[in-house]
Amino acid sequence: MWQELQQRYGGENIQIVAVAVDAQGAELPRPYVEQAGVTFVVLLDADNVLCRMLGAKAIPNGLFIDEQGVLQYQKLGRFDVREAEYRTMAEQWFGEAQTTAAPDEPSALEGRALELYDQGLKLYREGRVDEGMALWREASDLDQRNYIIHKQLWAVENPEKFYDGPVDFDWQREQLKEGR
Repeated sequence: MWQELQQRYGGENIQIVAVAVDAQGAELPRPYVEQAGVTFVVLLDADNVLCRMLGAKAIPNGLFIDEQGVLQYQKLGRFDVREAEYRTMAEQWFGEAQTTAAPDEPSALEGRALELYDQGLKLYREGRVDEGMALWREASDLDQRNYIIHKQLWAVENPEKFYDGPVDFDWQREQLKEGR
């Protein structure tokens, strides 16, 4: 859907940028980007910098930023342009500005969860996968609403749900319902 919007509205004044959040690197999301045939920029946030900065705990997110770089609108989590409400909002944004929304500061527990996530990411990248994932589990327990942390655990433990064909969103919703 974003590609359709890019083709319809993209140009000098409108830039669509997607950000993949995947601690395992660009190799895993790359086939999906290529299959979609996107002509807009797709960045990789393997360190969860953007989500942390915004206070995002789930994906996809919608951010509308004006020409001066000012955040004019944000919807954290479940911003899906396949849904009429969000598609209409995106289309309207291309023609007019929306209200400004600023991110909330993380709580102490949320901040600690992000610290544990970062420590786990470092261990994971050093090849100490089990130790890193143990810290991710601890982070997930501290901030159970942080879908980004859940997703990294799930993707490592169940790669078939993410990288062998379409992403299994039903399975992910079931994991959340069961408190995993």
